[in-house]
Amino acid sequence: MGRRTASKAGTWYSACQDTLAREIEGYLEMAEARETSPVVAAIAPHAGLAYSGATAARAYGWIKKSDPDVETFVLFGAVHTCQLSTPAIWTKGEWETPLGPLMIDEELAAMFVEAGVAEDNEAPHHGDNAIELQTPFIRHCFPDVKIVPIAIPPSESAVSSGTAAWTAAAKTGRKIIAIGSTDLTHYGHAFGFMPAGEGDEAVEWSKLNDRKLIDQIIALNAESIISIAGKDHSACGAGAVAATVAWAKAAGCAQGKLLEHTTSYDVMPDGLASHFVGYGSLVFPAE
Repeated sequence: MGRRTASKAGTWYSACQDTLAREIEGYLEMAEARETSPVVAAIAPHAGLAYSGATAARAYGWIKKSDPDVETFVLFGAVHTCQLSTPAIWTKGEWETPLGPLMIDEELAAMFVEAGVAEDNEAPHHGDNAIELQTPFIRHCFPDVKIVPIAIPPSESAVSSGTAAWTAAAKTGRKIIAIGSTDLTHYGHAFGFMPAGEGDEAVEWSKLNDRKLIDQIIALNAESIISIAGKDHSACGAGAVAATVAWAKAAGCAQGKLLEHTTSYDVMPDGLASHFVGYGSLVFPAE
């Protein structure tokens, strides 16, 4: 049985069960949606919870209210820790969280491998934050749900993987929702990307840069996402986003919905804005 440890617990988020539960509940209370509708997919960020937790909570709060009967989350994640050309799926066992384990939906994972969605490969998942930062929200909101983690590189296969995943999932007749994980524009010297200088003008420029990609996501233009994100440096998880949008389109969604768009500087301003990351939370309503 494969078992992935919560490698970012204690640094990117609290390793204490009670503290983490209180923090997540606080984010969810701030993000409570008054009106919701069932969804087929969502997109959430994956920075440390102090930075992106409130934004991620917008998506998870929506799903908690609209789809309490979800049985499995298919998690499309960015790839940060290795060079990967083919989507990689974790097929067996469990992922640890400080709130308790999340079990892998082994039946669905096997179907995905058979359908060519991704290769059975645990290696890219170890140490990567993209999918792991979704797990505390999922375990807190849906303690009995199962997951299928898939690392998706920004390659041409991302769209076909998302479509094939939905086709296979639909055959089960179960309530299955896809979550894509990405952060948006990474701005500053440390990222080698600083085209608009520093200060408020830089933050505004970054948000406009994000918005070009967000508009494509909302319009379900899956095929354009990787090229736009690559040209504009506007997403670290363009493959995960493309797969999620392709899933949503195959599931019959007509248009995505933006719930929140912000930056780490908006969340924690510190002096002159010169180093920050964009975050977005979106859902894809079911028809």
